[in-house]
Amino acid sequence: MSSALRASIERWQSMAEGVGKEASEVQKALVQVRTQHSDLCAEQEKIRHMKLGYMQQLKTAENTQVDLQQSTHLRRFMGQLDRTTQAIIDQMAELQRQQQSIAARFRELNSERVKFETLAARAREQLKHSTARKEQKEADMLSAQRFVAKTRSRLGE
Repeated sequence: MSSALRASIERWQSMAEGVGKEASEVQKALVQVRTQHSDLCAEQEKIRHMKLGYMQQLKTAENTQVDLQQSTHLRRFMGQLDRTTQAIIDQMAELQRQQQSIAARFRELNSERVKFETLAARAREQLKHSTARKEQKEADMLSAQRFVAKTRSRLGE
């Protein structure tokens, strides 16, 4: 029985370690996705500031009506900034979906790891109780043998 429990403990620990390693890899992927999302947020903010600057230039150019070509060029460029912003928003939405999926996988793996560690702890506890019972039984048997030997020696006197 104790060898079976030891094997069970090793098996549960091994499974917990395997799942733990996988969870660690998933956690790294989660950090990477979050970093990419953060980088895109910073890029989006940078483009927003650029657009504000170009809007000021456009207002100035339209008020003076000096250079129609410059106004047209600024409008086109601002349109490109809008498309870039939309692409960033789309990428951020995709990263958000990935993040949710990866986070769900991480929670699932972490739950499995805890389950395997709990099973290993239970098996350890069973082994401990089994060993204690066996030792108690051996001690009781030894006491009984001593008692019998003592009783025989008294009767033989």
